[in-house]
Amino acid sequence: MKTSNRNELTESQAKVLKTINDFITENGYSPTAKEIAEILHITQTSVFEQLERLEKKRYITRQKGAARTIGILNTVVDEKPVKSESVKLVKVPVIGTIAAGAPIFADENMEGEILVDESNIGKGRFFALRVRGDSMINAGINNGDLVIIKRQPLAENGDIIAALIDNEATLKRLSLTNDEVFLLPENEKYSPINVTCREDFKILGKMVTTVTVL
Repeated sequence: MKTSNRNELTESQAKVLKTINDFITENGYSPTAKEIAEILHITQTSVFEQLERLEKKRYITRQKGAARTIGILNTVVDEKPVKSESVKLVKVPVIGTIAAGAPIFADENMEGEILVDESNIGKGRFFALRVRGDSMINAGINNGDLVIIKRQPLAENGDIIAALIDNEATLKRLSLTNDEVFLLPENEKYSPINVTCREDFKILGKMVTTVTVL
């Protein structure tokens, strides 16, 4: 396997990558997000975020929707700290309960603001939604978490999106198949929502990351 320049990784990403590599070496198969979280004493949400970034940087591969499918593409050679990265914080408004008939971005729907590292979300217009319920737990999104949404009217198949249905904001995975549009939960207790012909369905944006509220 090829060794890449560690300057491409943050210290947290390097720790997660080493944990995966050590686990595979010892056990012969890859760890779950829960096992990584327990080893490093961090939240599963943080693990999912780091895995997403490691995959984008081509250090690992994953099979969506399946456990123990992490593959190592590149490894690190030591545990020397990565140089600190300059952090630029941006303000993201937090959307609260949506009032029937009122625009989602109306002032009365704003709970406040949070500061988010711009390197974690990129450029664009963003808002945060507070998660209610457990319909997305298999994607590492738990009750009480804040999800950061990039405002955009369109999304691709498989994206986790914030959508508006009957003036109610919901977070689900978008499924586009056979000319039908479904919103899929990440919890087997809940059923998919068919929004193909619903006039009250609107995409608010795509989820880019989560913030765990301790």
